[in-house]
Amino acid sequence: MNRTYVLSDGREVNVYDVMDATGLTKAGAYKRLAHNRDVDDVFAKAGHMKGRRILKHVWESEPVRVVMGIPINPEYLDGKVSGNSMYDRDGKLLKYGDRVALHKYRTKNRQEWRENTPNIKNKER
Repeated sequence: MNRTYVLSDGREVNVYDVMDATGLTKAGAYKRLAHNRDVDDVFAKAGHMKGRRILKHVWESEPVRVVMGIPINPEYLDGKVSGNSMYDRDGKLLKYGDRVALHKYRTKNRQEWRENTPNIKNKER
């Protein structure tokens, strides 16, 4: 049975209702419901609350260190998952804002690659 939360307008919702309406992950929906009961804030799209951005962090990729032709810290190691935590290529724990920024960075790069590469089916994804 899912826990229900009573919002400011008296409506009862659960985490799955918030996930469907906002695009948040399950953890994000739980966190939003745990900290807020205002209808506008709870059902704001992911990354927005009351029409303003709450996340302004931008991921900046560090250059890869190469020793004798071998990459020591390749970029694909950013976002390495161990258990419930995510780490960067140097083993530092990534905070929530960093994880979101890394996801946006990779999504943008993937979209640019898809647009600039010939013979890719379904380019609109």
